[in-house]
Amino acid sequence: MDEHLSAIIYAVGLASFANEYQSQDVFKQARRQYVYALQLTNTALRSSTEATKDSTLLAVMLLSLYETITSTTQEPLTSWTDHIKGATVLVTLRGRQQLRSSLGLHMFKQMTDNIIVSCIQREVYVPKEITNLRNYAFKNIVGSSPSWRFSDVTVQFASFCASVKDGSLSDVDAIIAAAMKIDSDMIAWSTSLPSTWEYETIFMDTEPVLVYEGHYHLYGNHRISQMWNSLRMARIFLGRIISGQILQRISSVPLGQFSPDYTTLLQLSASTISKMSSEICASVPQFTECPAPFLIESSEWKLPAYSWLLSKERESIEFDGQAPPIGAAGGYFLLWPLFIVGGLPDSPDSIRLWIVNRLKFIGSSMRIPQAILAAEILERKEDIEDWYASGFKVIKCILLTIVAGSICATCFELQVLIRPSSSLTAAIIFPMAM
Repeated sequence: MDEHLSAIIYAVGLASFANEYQSQDVFKQARRQYVYALQLTNTALRSSTEATKDSTLLAVMLLSLYETITSTTQEPLTSWTDHIKGATVLVTLRGRQQLRSSLGLHMFKQMTDNIIVSCIQREVYVPKEITNLRNYAFKNIVGSSPSWRFSDVTVQFASFCASVKDGSLSDVDAIIAAAMKIDSDMIAWSTSLPSTWEYETIFMDTEPVLVYEGHYHLYGNHRISQMWNSLRMARIFLGRIISGQILQRISSVPLGQFSPDYTTLLQLSASTISKMSSEICASVPQFTECPAPFLIESSEWKLPAYSWLLSKERESIEFDGQAPPIGAAGGYFLLWPLFIVGGLPDSPDSIRLWIVNRLKFIGSSMRIPQAILAAEILERKEDIEDWYASGFKVIKCILLTIVAGSICATCFELQVLIRPSSSLTAAIIFPMAM
């Protein structure tokens, strides 16, 4: 394994270990290792042969993962964005050749997803070089993959955000129409999924602490859940944009001349936001504190994804005398969807309090400090109005939902797994069971 890649893998492992055991000493070691890995990666980037290697692109992706798991402030993820900008240059440099291998194609998909998210965050257009490569891969290699089709919708979403910011899309009715078109495309995507991407809804009238509104979802794995929640966050955002534009139009229209169509759209947007918020909450129990074991075979992961179903016999279930482990990846996927819903100005107190409780559980049980920070912000209602007042800034919350999962997915493709904690070592690398 190339030295710059092994160095950043070790840094990520140390950082995860530091989070798990709340160790400042280990965190300092992780930071030193990160700086060392950054120096090695920069050296590799200056080499024309090393810069286009798979190991170098993966190292850049892992640098961004390090920034993700060590971020504990509300400040924009500047370093993460810088790594993504660098990766954009690398992906462009690698050209069509990177699409010829399964691993190269997989890394390209994960990295371009992160690039799209970064563009949405910064309200800029996705670079033409990236969209050209994506279009080539979509037409000639990957076909109708659900995740690739969803990425195409997010490219439209990025263009929408950028066009509103730069003023090329400024008319109220035009903005509403564009937002509704993207929302319609997202609905079309969700209704055309194969059965393996669908989820089951379980209804129950107990465990209100764990289950909101008496039901929860079961997904094939947390990557599918993540995709669904990304869709829901985007639809919440679009609903708020539509509502905001209508309210802006109302303020400029004389009394009595307000179109009844706008009233219908306002009601529809409110209904969509409420439904998407409820569905995000329903995605939580499977990946947090549902104790009964239930095995879901996942051909996509080639590993069993564990779901803990709620059971009246929960107290009698034992796992070698200990509660079953909770994977941190699921927590990262849930963090920002929950923060977005909890921070909606119109969210009822009941959902906000439930989300605060879940975020605190995620923060303490999965050792994810960002979850504790998010819970505290929601409790104090700190800066929440500011997040939503400017509309597009809310989309920055989506960043962390995609970064950790996409990097981990690439590690699986490499038959490498980075474990966040161990009693023996900070980072364990081992072949993936096939």
